[in-house]
Amino acid sequence: MNKRLIVFDVDGVLLNNKMGGFKDILILLEKEKDVQIIDEEYQKRKHVGPWGMEQLAELYQGFYQNRLRELAIKYCQKNLTKGVTSSLAKLKKRGYVIGALSSNPQFIMDVLTKELPLDFSEGTRLEFKEGVATGRIQRKVDRYIKAEILQKKIKDYQSKKEDTIVVGDSITDIPMAELAGTFIAFCPKQDIVKEKANLIVANFQQLKLLL
Repeated sequence: MNKRLIVFDVDGVLLNNKMGGFKDILILLEKEKDVQIIDEEYQKRKHVGPWGMEQLAELYQGFYQNRLRELAIKYCQKNLTKGVTSSLAKLKKRGYVIGALSSNPQFIMDVLTKELPLDFSEGTRLEFKEGVATGRIQRKVDRYIKAEILQKKIKDYQSKKEDTIVVGDSITDIPMAELAGTFIAFCPKQDIVKEKANLIVANFQQLKLLL
């Protein structure tokens, strides 16, 4: 029997946040000016392809892993999108395999896995030595790598394209969406995302009714 697979983006979907977890945690670490400079450049480049993750990773240099985890717990609990916990629980009862794929640091993804009924979650792994961030990336997860991971998950869970749903909100979700039978745009702001979507929802209540 084929598994029904639903994969969520994080920023703007599972988390109702501002600039995204990668950047928001840095702002909590008092790196706001540096983050704004990187974000301004990213906004110019995002329609062309991935950019900025290495620059953001450098700003984490010197911070302790335990502190980052503590910030991530508070951050995720504060910014979970309204209705997400109960909605994912109901999807789980309906037999869906539920995952989250994001460029966010893995320490954020690990927190989400504890807060939400996720079967898997993968994000960017920062490098740590003796519990301290080096400012380098151990494993990057950009929009294209998210698609590669999804392709592997479809195989691992013995799913099919028509049984796979992607829920996202931005241009960075489109490579994943192209592998799915259904792409649901969650409060999309960009026209290209709306055009690519099979369905558009404004909240998790609408999503539950659709699925």
